[in-house]
Amino acid sequence: MVSGGYGAAPLRFAAKGAKELDKHVVVLEGARSSAELLYVREFLDLGCNVRVATEDSSEGYKGLVTELLEEILASGEKFEQVLTCGPELMMERVCEITRRERIPTQVSVERIVKCGCGACGSCELGGYRVCKDGPVFDAKELERTEFGKWKREKSGKRIAIKPNVIAGELLSIPPSRFTPEYEPLLATEFCGISFSNPIANAAGFGVSGKVLYRYAVAGAGAIVTKSVGRDERDGYPNPTFFEISPHSYVNAMGLPNPGIKNYGLEIEDAKYANVPLVLSIFGKSVEECREVAKIAIKYPIDMLEFNASCPHTEFAAVEHNPKLLRSIIKEMRDIAHPKSIPVAVKISPNVGDPAGLALTAEKAGADAITAINTVISRPIDPTLDIPLLGNPTGYGGKSGKELAFGGKKVVFALYEELRIPIIAVGGIFSAKDVIEYAKNGASLFQVGSALVSEGFEIFPRIKKGLKEYLAANKYENIGEMVGESHRK
Repeated sequence: MVSGGYGAAPLRFAAKGAKELDKHVVVLEGARSSAELLYVREFLDLGCNVRVATEDSSEGYKGLVTELLEEILASGEKFEQVLTCGPELMMERVCEITRRERIPTQVSVERIVKCGCGACGSCELGGYRVCKDGPVFDAKELERTEFGKWKREKSGKRIAIKPNVIAGELLSIPPSRFTPEYEPLLATEFCGISFSNPIANAAGFGVSGKVLYRYAVAGAGAIVTKSVGRDERDGYPNPTFFEISPHSYVNAMGLPNPGIKNYGLEIEDAKYANVPLVLSIFGKSVEECREVAKIAIKYPIDMLEFNASCPHTEFAAVEHNPKLLRSIIKEMRDIAHPKSIPVAVKISPNVGDPAGLALTAEKAGADAITAINTVISRPIDPTLDIPLLGNPTGYGGKSGKELAFGGKKVVFALYEELRIPIIAVGGIFSAKDVIEYAKNGASLFQVGSALVSEGFEIFPRIKKGLKEYLAANKYENIGEMVGESHRK
């Protein structure tokens, strides 16, 4: 076990488990000085063979713990397994050494974790979500990632781990090109764009282009980015996301994003999936939205989705100001349409008349409506009588199964009033949900909360159920179902 700094803490528990299995455990612990060594006595009490390295030579081997590892291996000592935890550059060097020596190695990775359930993607590493897929990885899994090169700020912006890194070193190792399966029963045309199937992720589920790529490989017919604004934004402190009832959640992420100028790297990764890419954007003024849209259309995107309705931030005011909303939509349309990029507007049920708001957006030039965004919520601890979320106001947005009934009702009302198509989002967990949304009037369908409880498998599971239903009921294409409830 090779530890650096406070990496000794998790390895202490790993050592205890290994000793209970009667393993011979050698612990190499490194620090700048003897004063910073942790748990040496505890490792010894467990019966581990402990060897120390300090950079200032105040105790044990003089130098880096990775140099001590090399020296021990050069002496002929053999190990069945290496576990490592500590600074990332140290662990990267450990992996280089053990790869050369062909020793299986496990790495405990540290990233910023916000939601803790794989939803937000703030802890992404090479397409892996550290909170869900890790935090311990086989070293081989990390070989084609940015491990040891760059990580993310709270905003999701890429920052170098190594000093004096040039901009090119913040690039990803490209994923392989992916071609989606042609599915005639599910093929959909929407705003002039061809979709192999009408199922996508909801905005907010993954800042990373590689996570979006994974959605497509899993079966999504389109991918939708995190909502991105003009400026880099860290979002709110934790807690930011938790389950309030089975399959229903509340979040107050606070729109963390790296800023539109920094987001091109993620779009570049996502485009390897070869499915339509929807860029979600936001802003609180015409000027701000103009700046975002002008940069956004330079990226290889297929559609813009304007998030007018995040309920727990100052940007929620946009959907409550019809005059401002009209001005923003007209501005975005004038910018996007010359590039043949349609504009969808995402609304919430937090306004008194969602159908009226959608009509306002349609008249201003929106090409589609996305409904519904999360429902405003302020969960309170019943014992302490204080807000549970880290948002200073305590407000968040409720999502999940509890939104399905209201979402389907809103979509039904929208279809009655609108001439433009509808994208459904809110409580989609099954093919049955998609069928009901489609019959109520939606043509595309975004999956959000189900990605938390069901994982990537939600995409093939929904598609399988849809194809079985369509075939059994003699539909030639899913488009035949759209609006069916209104024709009875």
